[in-house]
Amino acid sequence: MRPAAEADLDRLIPHIERLSGLWSHWRGVVLVRDVAYPFSGQKHGWCGISLREDVLLDATLRWRTMIHEGLHSVSGAFSPGRPDPMSRRWEEAIVEQMQRLLRQRVLRAAGVEMDDEVFLSADNEHGYNLFIRALEAHRRRQGAEIEAFYLGLLRADAAGRAGMLVAATRALRVQRWQELL
Repeated sequence: MRPAAEADLDRLIPHIERLSGLWSHWRGVVLVRDVAYPFSGQKHGWCGISLREDVLLDATLRWRTMIHEGLHSVSGAFSPGRPDPMSRRWEEAIVEQMQRLLRQRVLRAAGVEMDDEVFLSADNEHGYNLFIRALEAHRRRQGAEIEAFYLGLLRADAAGRAGMLVAATRALRVQRWQELL
């Protein structure tokens, strides 16, 4: 299972790099975790990637998770410590939205044919959708093109990204307040 996962990531990473314009820090190592592992996938600070075995057995989860973790490997703000939970949540939201935006191009370039419809359920139920909606509200207010906006966030280092996210954090607070009413 591990050799196949590493081979698949080896196929995906060059396309993620090309489409993002960023270099991957992935070390070529995948750790296959059992179903008790709390995450579908995780990019580690030492630049290995963990993938849960049940995720690897489901093609839909496999590809979306591999692309997601591959995007963490190119993220300018990814930090092994990611000291505060809010920073981690924004990182996850940015990477998840980029995964959705680039997924079909990455898969096609890697020779994987999957209809985007198979991913919609996971997209719609994703745990960081609230943060993605806040980012989208901020992006629309700015009038920014969607892919350029998220690539800018993905490319920014932690300090640069923090400034970009102040308005999105405000939008998130407003959104949460409106949900309470």
